[in-house]
Amino acid sequence: MTGGAGQTADSLFDLGASERAAGNVDAARAAFARAAATGHPDIAPKALANLAVLEASAGRTAEARSAFERAIATGHPDHAPQSQFNFAIFLQRQGDLTRARELYQQAVASGHPEHARKAMFNLANLAAEQGRLDEACGLFLRAMAPPFVGDTAWRAHRRLVEVDPGRLPDAREVYLRAIANEADDERTANQARELLLDLDPQHAVPPRTISLGHRQFDLAEIEFAEWATGRPGYGSGYLDVYTRDGQQHTLFIDLGDRYDSQGFEWLRRHLGPDQL
Repeated sequence: MTGGAGQTADSLFDLGASERAAGNVDAARAAFARAAATGHPDIAPKALANLAVLEASAGRTAEARSAFERAIATGHPDHAPQSQFNFAIFLQRQGDLTRARELYQQAVASGHPEHARKAMFNLANLAAEQGRLDEACGLFLRAMAPPFVGDTAWRAHRRLVEVDPGRLPDAREVYLRAIANEADDERTANQARELLLDLDPQHAVPPRTISLGHRQFDLAEIEFAEWATGRPGYGSGYLDVYTRDGQQHTLFIDLGDRYDSQGFEWLRRHLGPDQL
């Protein structure tokens, strides 16, 4: 379906999203329902998925169930697993743990890069709550594996060591394997370094390069660094970095920035914590 019909479906969905944001639940419901009725191959499943969440939030249980089931039945590669995941959460809150578990498993089986991992994490938590700790730990470890999408791996490794601290070496190995594959996938390896630093700082593996003040530095080439006017008390300031080629680099560092914060932490580890 293309052209005017697609534009109409898109406009109806946007109207539903706008009305929902404004708190106009009835108008949002009507717009999502009309978008779903267009039968557009992408927008109709998306509208059903959003309608289901809207109905669930409004406490309309029967209507929410119907919309979730219809969204799943579309088989859409994104919105069907998304609805399996959301429907499972809805049913878990309703106390239907058996059906919730089935839906989480279906979302996992979809292999969707985001919703399958999130479903795996929730399924692991459900297993832990029901006392199936070995199953839970296995699922947490699977949820940690690359590709790293969103914060699921971070949440999974933190929950894993809460459930069973003895699984720390297993968790560490997940990230070490990703780091060892750096030649083939540098981005994933760098993500794994960040995750390992959070999981087990004592076994952190430093990167070859770090980002400081929007510049890249070869970590091994940095000999010394110091704050130009003393360590700032408010999270940002000028840092003098001295490299082996005899150069001095004065950089503005914002420790509230993710990349500066990570780069600075690796620099401290490289030079020694007493140096900065």
